[in-house]
Amino acid sequence: MSMQAYPKTHLKTALALALCLLVAITALPAKQTPEMSRVPVSLAIQPGDLQLQDILVESSMPILSQPVIEQSEPAFTLTKTLITIKSGDSLSAIFSRAGLSAGELQRVMELGESVTVLKRIMPGKSLLFELDPAGQLQSLSYEENPLKHLMVVRNGDHFQAYWQEAEAETLISFGSASITADHPSLYQAGKAAGLSDALIMKLSHIFQWDISFALDMRQGDAFTLLYEDIYVEGDKVKEGEILAAQFKNMGNVYTAVRYVDSDGQDNYFAPDGSSLRKAFLRDPVHFSHVSSSFNMKRLHPIHKRVMPHRGIDYAAKSGTPVLAAGDGKVSSARQNNASGRFIVLQHGEQYTTKYLHLSAFARGIRAGSLVKQGQVIGYVGASGWATAPHLHYEFLVNDVHRNPKTVALPNAQPIPKLEFDRFLLSTQTLLTRLNSVAGSSNLAFAEAPVASR
Repeated sequence: MSMQAYPKTHLKTALALALCLLVAITALPAKQTPEMSRVPVSLAIQPGDLQLQDILVESSMPILSQPVIEQSEPAFTLTKTLITIKSGDSLSAIFSRAGLSAGELQRVMELGESVTVLKRIMPGKSLLFELDPAGQLQSLSYEENPLKHLMVVRNGDHFQAYWQEAEAETLISFGSASITADHPSLYQAGKAAGLSDALIMKLSHIFQWDISFALDMRQGDAFTLLYEDIYVEGDKVKEGEILAAQFKNMGNVYTAVRYVDSDGQDNYFAPDGSSLRKAFLRDPVHFSHVSSSFNMKRLHPIHKRVMPHRGIDYAAKSGTPVLAAGDGKVSSARQNNASGRFIVLQHGEQYTTKYLHLSAFARGIRAGSLVKQGQVIGYVGASGWATAPHLHYEFLVNDVHRNPKTVALPNAQPIPKLEFDRFLLSTQTLLTRLNSVAGSSNLAFAEAPVASR
């Protein structure tokens, strides 16, 4: 039967049924396996050539340019151990007290120059150790000074070291004191004014060429100084340098100001630029007192007869350091019955100094040794003909004994002319502040003579 034989109504009905079936089939959900993602890819790309960037954004997981690997270290609490260094302590003993092995110490010391400071640890200072629960060293710190800490930290199987410096604030402070019957020495007056031992020592060093602190202290003498106070996080940690100072002594006024030259060298000068430094110190022993002065007709305390005393005796405790009065060369360092242990220094061709009755020589002091001014060369004692610990000090000019108290001492070089304007500009403010603090009491004193430029 031909298509035309069907009635048109039958054809229309058949087409309608076919259309409904097609719509129903299309509406059914596609069957998927749980493992499959809807990630359509281009069929034009071969499987071996498929790249990460060819995966379409419709993927169910986000794609990053580089994989991220999360490393989570185990959380534990560090045990901190603070050990104060005792006299005679060694690093091995300290590590042992902290529960650490010799191997840990060796790994730290293998860092070399960066941990050299640990080889000269000082009694009274501390080492802070941090250990993990297994007893392994994680870090240690050592305070060389309040502003500088050495840090050693674990990095895997090794350690690394670095210096940690605190941010410091420097303020200028001042102090003043007078010599009185209750406080007859520089040291006693300074302590009564609240000054530290270090500041008092620095002050004595500044004026040691002009003032004998063993011979020249008188009631009514006074001093004023400007100095640095150094703070860290609001707490004072130490004192810095003395910036300017004035000492009124026996009717004279000595003024000193610190100046750092264009080469970075610092020294103290008078306001006119002349150097306070001289070729020789007035006293080779600090903070002592004179038990016997230069006297050519002195009655000898042992032999009970008049014998020339060609030097000055400084009474001090046995073991007190004795300083070289000037740069020179050791011509003798030996012992005899009269002088006990003694040292003779030659300072060029013209000057000689002698130091008698020592308890011991300083390390390295022997005939031929070169010494610097202020270097410790020996220690006060009572060797030889001595009734008590003291230093007998002699000063010779061209082999003739001279009184160490009154002999004229050659000056050091003043500020160079090319540096003088810079010196004035740098020190003017400090000297103004010093004079303001010292007040008008200077009128009772005459400015000490200074060497001409």
